[in-house]
Amino acid sequence: MVVVIDAHTEPVNPPDASPVLTHDQLWGGALFELRNKALFFPSIESSEVISETEEEIVIRSMMKDHTTTGHTAGEHVTTFALSAPNKTDGVDDVYPNFHIIGIISQGSGGDTDLYYTVIYEWNEKEIEKGSAQHEELKTGNIHPSGQAKDTIDHTRRLVKNGEL
Repeated sequence: MVVVIDAHTEPVNPPDASPVLTHDQLWGGALFELRNKALFFPSIESSEVISETEEEIVIRSMMKDHTTTGHTAGEHVTTFALSAPNKTDGVDDVYPNFHIIGIISQGSGGDTDLYYTVIYEWNEKEIEKGSAQHEELKTGNIHPSGQAKDTIDHTRRLVKNGEL
């Protein structure tokens, strides 16, 4: 069994950021992105919220064939556990060994010293440590670096446009 974790953290409010985002705005932006996945991810043709509570959002997505990410075309249902206002943890029914986690953290520089981390975690019981499959998983072509920045940028745009 192997566990592979790939994470990326972005500062939410660097010195040139405008507008400066609050914790609540970033949390709202992360939830907006989950509820409207097809607007933000090119591998998703359409998406809809199946159910939503304070603890969880369940989303049905129609995926396109997407060779870059390796997504399988067709219907995917992703359940995101919510730990408001700091963490989302999504598990897809087609890829149950894969988690996508978003975390908002507070720095020591005050209320707007925020960081957003996206973590991709694979828990593969059938893959042996050091095997070719393990190496492929570690060096694969899907990484969270762009997603952390995109979530912040989308949230900033929503705030600027008065949508959040």
